[in-house]
Amino acid sequence: MTLIVAHCIILCFLSACKKETGSNHSTTVSDSVQIVLTGVTHSVNERIAGYYVGLPSNYYETNQTYPLLVYMPGAGQFGNGSSDLPLLLNDGVLKTINNKAFPGSFIVGGKSYSFIVFTPQVKNFPDANDVNDCIAFAKKTWRIDGTRIYASGLSAGSIASCDLAAQSPSEIAALVAMAGVPQDYSSTNKCQRIAAARLPVWVFHSEDDPQISISVAKGFVAKVASLLPAIPPKLTVWPNGGHDAWTRAVDPSYKENGLNIYEWMLQYHR
Repeated sequence: MTLIVAHCIILCFLSACKKETGSNHSTTVSDSVQIVLTGVTHSVNERIAGYYVGLPSNYYETNQTYPLLVYMPGAGQFGNGSSDLPLLLNDGVLKTINNKAFPGSFIVGGKSYSFIVFTPQVKNFPDANDVNDCIAFAKKTWRIDGTRIYASGLSAGSIASCDLAAQSPSEIAALVAMAGVPQDYSSTNKCQRIAAARLPVWVFHSEDDPQISISVAKGFVAKVASLLPAIPPKLTVWPNGGHDAWTRAVDPSYKENGLNIYEWMLQYHR
């Protein structure tokens, strides 16, 4: 084994995701903390001119760091970052927050966590660099727990999140993809990089999706699983719903094995 290969293996091991120790009991809790949404017209990069951020209502009363969820939008939410910003409230996690259906905190492993949620408005189809720029911007702007950064998104935003996971897997602690995974998974090393990084992955897709075939989602998950990652990928297939695989997935009341997607993500940290 060469020195370079050995060094790479050590780095992969050190950057691997760790599962929260302690009690496995996980319960969504409702308390005085709420997530407060603010729309901001501000350039993150040349393709992102605005965003919504959701902060815990007690954020400015504490000195603690918070888990970050970067949720990338789909094509239906593309816009100019100013007058188009409200489009971001029509789907995904932001819609859940705006409808007051997103808990202010979650209990995982006996600990309470509140998310900072960041969703940019991109002018056109996002890529991995856009997701990375959002993470870097959030880390500079708010108190982020760098060991608990999570990536998700819907459709085009989901594909970009997957590409970020393959490009810089050690940057995030878990990935939740909804109605979109890289269609070039079989001809690139994206799945290999995700598996080698021990990155937890949960994919949602509808059987009757007319835009992105369910076969792509199944193939992506099967490819990652075939590489025998330490944390096997999850796949949830809705029997119907068309391209909308996200509305049910982002609902905190939807749980598998007692965990919704937020509790599932919070199990893992870098």
